[in-house]
Amino acid sequence: MTTARLMLPHLRAGLGSILTVAAIVLTLTAGAVFAPIAVTGMLDASTRHRVEALSPAVRDLGASGPFTPWPGSGPQPTASLPEEYRATWGLWDSSIRTIRDEMPGDLADVFGEAEYYTRYGEPGEFNGTTYVALDPRFAERIDVGDGRLPELTVTEPQWEELFADAWDDTGQPAEGFEPALPAIEIVLSAASAREVDWAIGETRTVGTEATWQFPLPLVLVGTFDAVDADDPYWTRGTGVLAPSIGFDPDGVPYVRTTGYVPPDMLPMLRWLAPITQTDVWYPAEVEKFTADGAPELLAALRGFTSRAQPLTLPDGFTYASLTFQSGTVDALEDAVAGNASLVAVIGMLLSGPVGVALAVLLLGCRLLWERRRAGAALLSARGASDRQLRALLALDGLVAGVIPAVIGAGIGLAVAALIVPGQSASPAMLVLPVVLALLPGASGVVVAAQHRGRGRADTRRSSVWRLIIDIGIVLLAALATALLVLRGTAATSEQLDPLAVAAPFLLSLAACVLTLRLYPAVLRVVLARQQRRPGFTGLVGAARALRDPATGTAPVLALIVGVSFAVAGGILLSIVQNGAEHAARAAVGADLQVQALRLTDEDIAAVTAVDGVAAVAPVSVLPASELEVDQRRARVNLYLADPQLLGDAQRGYPASIPDDVDLRSVDGVPRLLFAQTVADRERVEADSAIEIIGAPAQAAGAAPGTAAFAISSNWVLTDIASLEQITDRVPTATHLFIRIDADSSVDAVVAGIRDILGHTVTVTTAADALAQIDSDPAVTGLRAVLLAGIAISALLSAVAVVVTLVLGSRARQRILALLQTLGAPPRTGSRLLAWELVPAGLAALVVGGVFGALLPLLLSAVIDLRSFTTGDVAPAYRVDPLILLLTVGGFIAVTAGATLAALAIARRARAAAILRTVEDT
Repeated sequence: MTTARLMLPHLRAGLGSILTVAAIVLTLTAGAVFAPIAVTGMLDASTRHRVEALSPAVRDLGASGPFTPWPGSGPQPTASLPEEYRATWGLWDSSIRTIRDEMPGDLADVFGEAEYYTRYGEPGEFNGTTYVALDPRFAERIDVGDGRLPELTVTEPQWEELFADAWDDTGQPAEGFEPALPAIEIVLSAASAREVDWAIGETRTVGTEATWQFPLPLVLVGTFDAVDADDPYWTRGTGVLAPSIGFDPDGVPYVRTTGYVPPDMLPMLRWLAPITQTDVWYPAEVEKFTADGAPELLAALRGFTSRAQPLTLPDGFTYASLTFQSGTVDALEDAVAGNASLVAVIGMLLSGPVGVALAVLLLGCRLLWERRRAGAALLSARGASDRQLRALLALDGLVAGVIPAVIGAGIGLAVAALIVPGQSASPAMLVLPVVLALLPGASGVVVAAQHRGRGRADTRRSSVWRLIIDIGIVLLAALATALLVLRGTAATSEQLDPLAVAAPFLLSLAACVLTLRLYPAVLRVVLARQQRRPGFTGLVGAARALRDPATGTAPVLALIVGVSFAVAGGILLSIVQNGAEHAARAAVGADLQVQALRLTDEDIAAVTAVDGVAAVAPVSVLPASELEVDQRRARVNLYLADPQLLGDAQRGYPASIPDDVDLRSVDGVPRLLFAQTVADRERVEADSAIEIIGAPAQAAGAAPGTAAFAISSNWVLTDIASLEQITDRVPTATHLFIRIDADSSVDAVVAGIRDILGHTVTVTTAADALAQIDSDPAVTGLRAVLLAGIAISALLSAVAVVVTLVLGSRARQRILALLQTLGAPPRTGSRLLAWELVPAGLAALVVGGVFGALLPLLLSAVIDLRSFTTGDVAPAYRVDPLILLLTVGGFIAVTAGATLAALAIARRARAAAILRTVEDT
């Protein structure tokens, strides 16, 4: 018989173990390929979510200056500038394009071509007017309904002739000069024209109410609607697409509108209006933001916004400069910090399951090569060479490792393309799949080197080495944890922190070591009791579990990591959920928060009378109020409220006014509650000399974070009863905090409020704020990672138990066969299996539960979890029994189900067959 014919039965004999290892490799490789791509997509989505949450006017890279663009042609205007306006706007357009071309880093890739307009005129406070705007691209944005586009009614030479006598010999305006200006054609939005009742063909004059040097007649020649009403461009100007309506302190309305005149008026209008505003912005292209590029983009954006960009004429004269700002800076700061926190959490939590996955794979390889060992020895005895044996084992490694790894990688890439399209795998992501592919073959080489003669192990020396390794693991775990707590995590959105990954895994190994060291002591007590009881099953089972445990390091590690992950995941979900709910309640401040541009006393009284409303607390504001602290001046938003009403309305919610703060005036001196950022910035102390709008005041305290009534952290709050001591200005009520009767419907109250105030107001509940927090892909992604990790850990634990049972089946079957020949009942096999699993399983359950309960404390100590809650303070440690029951119960259900299946599969063999095996050995 040839060697080849001898090898064929060898290949067929181990098919089951090969398929087992191949399935493990395929599954792990698919996960190893998919997971990094999915996490990258999740981080990118979270980054874009934070930027997109900003209004366009805030997230765009914009600047505003009190000047008129210098007219003239330029060398490189953008292609979108209409040809007919290049002689007038080309110089300006080229300058703005050059600024973008010279942006540092990748800013030009994520901020598009510049948009801009110039607006003339500035009315006094509480005055209405029509702003005159110039935009060379305005015609492509509008759809003229009635009338036509505006055209020039005067040429530039004619205009200059009109102003030939405007100045005297000293360059000062000539006394009594009034040019006979022709009417300038203008178009208004249809809504604005209706509001101010301006008919087409009618001429109106803007003048001193808007600080024009000379009255300017305007004739309306057309009305328009937007081609795209959702274009962010329309949010930039005041009263462009719709009129802007305000109210003076007496409630008298005033209207401001903006109309477009011919863009060629640029060199002429700058003679008339001393107050001019030019807005420039580069639109943020949100879809181009990525998590990997966010840190570099943030650094470039900080540098660009920190210095002015000069506007220079061809002769080198700088006539103006622009300092750009963008709320994207703050959004990217939050995104970078949030992504780093998410990466750190994922790394710290998944390090254990990843280690277990490798241990399970090695366990499967051990199963494969144990099945191969006897066959390899037989082939060697029959004349097979070492080269033939290595070739055979390499073929096993190819079938069990490389081929399933390639298939698994393909599956991982296909699933990633479906779930997170547009993401690609980097070369670094393929390192782990390659390791998984080569591991079965590499372990086979070790078996080939050891198959010739296996001497009896030196038990004493092995015990010493095991003790040394165990002590080393515990010491390394303690050292890594201490360093991590002292230093904190250094994870970024681009890479994991090795220490943050190593510490939890080493702690898992340490917990495994302690379990394997301590639970035998409990077993000895159990064995002593079994010796005094009738029956032999408990005695044999306890003795085998103590002297020849089937559960080794891998299954115990898998169970400890699985249980700890389920417990830690449940607690972490509880912490994040509770933190998000607290942040949502703090952001809303009451059962309902109503926000509007202006709320009248009649509005407040009508809301108070709505069925179901128990308490209403209005908050008013005096924006941009002058604050002086120890002769240092600043502008803040001064909010005013009745502390008692506010406390009543906020009952059961985080209070805007801390309990130890009293805002009642002392001897007629108002007391101020400062935002913590304002108090820190202005160095406010209890004895500081303070004035607010020129009136003396005292510091009552400081409140951290952003208050529910404030749009920013630049605020101070005082008792509205102190208003008379501060100013005679009339504040504007902008917020209402509403408490609802316990037996009333929130939806019904909201509907009643909207019936009174209309749909222009914003009505927010804590549930609405919580939904906004939960919409962040980082939050949903964290939950998905935790739930997926629990499921994966359960499956890994089950696989580890099953493979361990198969590895120990021969010894178990021999003892079972002997016991059955002695008259043991059929159920003895299942009871012996239970004794193999239950002691270590219970020990792992206890140790894993304790370890899992402590792991979130480590996470909270080294990772800022506020990124997942948007709160001002770190979320507190909290255990939600229902969430914990679901996570731990789900883990136990999956693991127990797989174990019961293993018990059914690993039934006893026929006694005669096993006895023959015993006799052969």
